[in-house]
Amino acid sequence: MFLLPQLLMAQRTQVLARKKSLVVRISVLERLPYLVIGLAILLWPQAPRPLAYLVLVLSLVTATGAGGLAGPAWKTMLAKVVPVQRRGSLFGISSALGGLLGLAGAAASRHVLATYAYPTSFAICFLLCFLFQVCSYAALCLNREPAREPEAVIGSSRAYWRQLPGILRSHANFRRYLIGYALLTLGAMGTALYIVYARRTLQINDAFAANLTMAALLGQIVSTPLMGRLADLRGNKWLMELGALLGAGAVLLILLARSPLALYPAFLLVNSAAATISLASMGITMEFCTEDELPTFTALAGTLSGIPVLLAPLLGGWLADAAGFGALFAAGIAFFVLGWGVLRWGVREPRHERPRSQPDAAPAKVAEG
Repeated sequence: MFLLPQLLMAQRTQVLARKKSLVVRISVLERLPYLVIGLAILLWPQAPRPLAYLVLVLSLVTATGAGGLAGPAWKTMLAKVVPVQRRGSLFGISSALGGLLGLAGAAASRHVLATYAYPTSFAICFLLCFLFQVCSYAALCLNREPAREPEAVIGSSRAYWRQLPGILRSHANFRRYLIGYALLTLGAMGTALYIVYARRTLQINDAFAANLTMAALLGQIVSTPLMGRLADLRGNKWLMELGALLGAGAVLLILLARSPLALYPAFLLVNSAAATISLASMGITMEFCTEDELPTFTALAGTLSGIPVLLAPLLGGWLADAAGFGALFAAGIAFFVLGWGVLRWGVREPRHERPRSQPDAAPAKVAEG
């Protein structure tokens, strides 16, 4: 639900002098559902189960859908206020801090669930989630975005949608990037099954599985600031190629593991690869086009990438059932290597070919001086 709605708001985003106001309005819907769920549990703890499920599903769909609608405007706002040579560091540090706060949130949730009875414990968790969402909203509102009158004008929705296939046809470099990114997404199709494989093959217990999950998260926390800096120095295309090789290496290590201890480096690489690819994908879309075009390019990338995101776990589960884990892991490695090849030889570094109208050079000089 986060990826698919992005095209619905891209046209409107393109013609706004400031994107922040749109992001702020939509982001209210991204946060309020958690308050609704928490209050619903507190005020009607004995609600019929179908009704409770309905409230939960509608609330989460609203939250993720609102995030998707705000996505093009949010990314365009970031492109305006963050110089291209600093975006990787920003995303990397943000991801690392998010991982650390995720650990703290997990510990707090564990304490709440152990201290309070059900369903009050869940209500408290949702309300705490809303509280921190309010903190993030306040930080968003403090952002200072300069106004810039766009060259784009509002046309008919039908004309806008009809031009989208032409954008893909005329921007071959962007199109090849989408193909490479889709292959990397398919390469990670076995991620949700790695623990299942470890249980069946190496007979690990629940405590050891939890340790592997912790190791994977620590890998993300440690690696993302470094990867962000590398993105600033070498470019996001290079970083995504590195992420593809890390992903293939992680799958190979899991396949070759003969003892539970051998899984630790494998799971460290799993999350490091996923975080590296995600970080690179955040920044690289901003470099294929001008600022006026960025909402549409962001929405196209987000919506089209939703297809392999949906297919990957289905394909992974089918392969594991039909041909076994060996076939699943071999296919994952093959997709990672194919994706690396497409990115390496099929995609030109967009940072070196950005349109001259993209306003990144001046802020970068100030920062370097």
